[in-house]
Amino acid sequence: MYIISTFEYSNYLELAITALHMKGIPKEKILGIPMDKRGEELKLFDSIHASDGLSLFDLPIILAALFCLFGSIYGFLLTWGPVLWGIIGMVVGFSLGLMLRLITTKKYKYNRQKNSRASEVVLIIECQATQLEMVKDLLWEHHALGVGKLSLGNNK
Repeated sequence: MYIISTFEYSNYLELAITALHMKGIPKEKILGIPMDKRGEELKLFDSIHASDGLSLFDLPIILAALFCLFGSIYGFLLTWGPVLWGIIGMVVGFSLGLMLRLITTKKYKYNRQKNSRASEVVLIIECQATQLEMVKDLLWEHHALGVGKLSLGNNK
């Protein structure tokens, strides 16, 4: 019978392995596999199939509409007229909004990557059927992310 669990790479993993040794499970029956973490590169534009939940164009579009409105209103008083001042206001508003959004998005994504979780470790323990509940409880007590069992045909 095999117990498979996942842990964050932390002191709780070491404490769980030590507790398993103290409960009578030899170290030859415990296998720990550290998982590699994928280095995520910053992507400013989302695709149809993947999105990170941050919209890049919401603020630029709002500011473009607002500046276009003010440009066309005050364009009646200025020499070039409301149409040209509306277009100028739209371009200025969109550019300003895009610069603000790019600055805030880069800072947010950098902080999100820096604060992301540590890599995980998969722990595989071979034990007897009588030790199953004890091992599961011990793993849960030491903050396992997930615990599952695998019973092979000859271990029933």
